[in-house]
Order: sequence, then C-alpha cells, then structure tokens
Amino acid sequence: MLGREELNQLSLQKQALVLESGLNRLALQAEIRNLRSPTAWVSKAAQASRKLAPLLAVLASVAGFVFARGTHRPASWASRVAGAVKWILPLYRLWKAMSAERSAQAQGQGPAA
Repeated sequence: MLGREELNQLSLQKQALVLESGLNRLALQAEIRNLRSPTAWVSKAAQASRKLAPLLAVLASVAGFVFARGTHRPASWASRVAGAVKWILPLYRLWKAMSAERSAQAQGQGPAA
C-alpha cells in the first residue's frame, strides 16, 4: 500500500497536471484565434465568388456576344437597342434559373458553420 506521503505527492502531481492541461488548452485557443484572424477574408471571398458566379456567367456570355458583334455595327441606336432587348428576357430567365438552383442547393446543405 501507498503511504500518506506518497499519496500527497501523487495528489500534488495530479493538480500540477490539471493546471498544465488548463494552460495548454488556453494556449491552443489563443493560437486558433490568431489563425482565424488572418484567414477570415478567404472564407468571405469564396462566398462572394459563389454568390456572383451566375451573374458572372451571364456577363461573360454578354461580353462574348458584344465582342463578336463588334465588327458588324448596326446603322442606328434604335437597332442596337432592339437587338439588346431581344436578348434581355432569355438572359434574365437564365439568370433566375441559375440563382434559384444556387439557393436550392444552399438550403439543402443547411446553414454554414
């Protein structure tokens, strides 16, 4: 059996280990906070790019169309406006479908942590 002195020594050793564990836990939490601060913008930038992806796809299509049509210019502003108007509804429908699909996927995944 262990003597009273040995039990006291083991009790002190246990208390020291518990205190050291607490200090290590606090140090780890501080390190995690320090890591999150510099990298917080990465998450925000990724979220913004995901939100803008449908709009960027539509804008890229429009830019390609405008660039391709740039060599052949219509005679008047009225014909330019008429040409643009005929593309507005299909592009708007495409944009709405893509944004609806994105929001359905986001709701299916649940809130981000």
